[in-house]
Amino acid sequence: MEIFKLGFRNTGRNRKRTLINALTISAAVIAIILFDVLVEGQLNDLVGNYIRMGIGHIKIHKKGYDKESERLPLDILINNAPETIEKISDINDIRDIYPRLKAGGLISCREKQSPVVINGADLEKEKDIELITEKNIEGNIPKKGEYGILIGKELASLLEVKPGDIVFLYSRTRYETHNVIDLEVSGIYSIGFSTYEKSNIFMPIDILQELIGSSSVSELTIMIEDENLVDAIADSIKSKLAGFNMEVFPYHHYLSEVQNISAMQQSAIIYIRFILLTLAFFGIVNMMMISVWERKKEIGTMRTIGYSKLQITGMFLCEGFWLGVFGSLLGCIIAFFLSLILKNFGIPLPEELLVGINLPMSTHIYGKMLPEFFGRTFFLGVIASILATIPPSFRAVFLPIVKALREY
Repeated sequence: MEIFKLGFRNTGRNRKRTLINALTISAAVIAIILFDVLVEGQLNDLVGNYIRMGIGHIKIHKKGYDKESERLPLDILINNAPETIEKISDINDIRDIYPRLKAGGLISCREKQSPVVINGADLEKEKDIELITEKNIEGNIPKKGEYGILIGKELASLLEVKPGDIVFLYSRTRYETHNVIDLEVSGIYSIGFSTYEKSNIFMPIDILQELIGSSSVSELTIMIEDENLVDAIADSIKSKLAGFNMEVFPYHHYLSEVQNISAMQQSAIIYIRFILLTLAFFGIVNMMMISVWERKKEIGTMRTIGYSKLQITGMFLCEGFWLGVFGSLLGCIIAFFLSLILKNFGIPLPEELLVGINLPMSTHIYGKMLPEFFGRTFFLGVIASILATIPPSFRAVFLPIVKALREY
């Protein structure tokens, strides 16, 4: 306990040096926390955009559909959607259930044409959860029963169409024949994700059912109140639908690409943490070496009156501990307020920067704060500070006593 108190007292002997060491640790702590906050915020935004673009929190398909989903099969559809919805509607925390129908097709206007994924949905009902809302649409959202279509900004540019123009939509039916329908371009949506805008069109589900000759749906997309309960609710749905020949998947089943990105980012952050803490480590080592040189007579005196090498080492380690606590605490406080700014205001990204990126990234990166960011980084800062005092403490204890006493 005496050594612990001595270490604390020594931090106040040269306040300028203590402040420099504390600020060195603080800078590393701030940078690490802000990296964590930004990366977590970006991933959270990315996952949220995928969820709102159609994945939802949970999906229900007919068994076998998921394995064949890339070909947009019309022979593996849910034929009893109303009965399925009724069966699971009493599960707590389910906010809403949206039937959707997907098909492949070809859209054409004059001499221009392009392959597309046709998304049939109740667009009026879904406008509050989709990225495609009245805020980012030029024109209108087609209502149930209307022969209208929403196309992306990139596709509209390719086809050279505007709201009010007529396009032709070709698709195969559930009977493997082909059908065509003429539709008015009700609106043009823009979400800043060029690949999606170029390949996905939206229309009322009843009109798409008429086009393919089926009243069935491809999937039931479920939105829930608390995203943290997604796996538990998915398990409840599986139990409820045990005899319905259905398959149920939470949203992360469809986001392997995002999970790979997350893994790469976490690896990068580990290297960044290591580099920042290493820089702080050498900065503190340098300052503590100077401190040992200036305190050689004191160290020699302590050895003379009976302090052991272990006690001298412990004194320096305790000093490093207190430096780490002060510096890390200061860094966490500053990082907390900077993180609040990132969380509420974000960092704007130029739209030109997002062109060609095959991910639904928003034009702002908002931070996401988690308690473990601060606790973990505080701990790392203290450990780095303690480790940085080991080389100076070894130099101190191996000073010859007589030589140390002669230094003034």
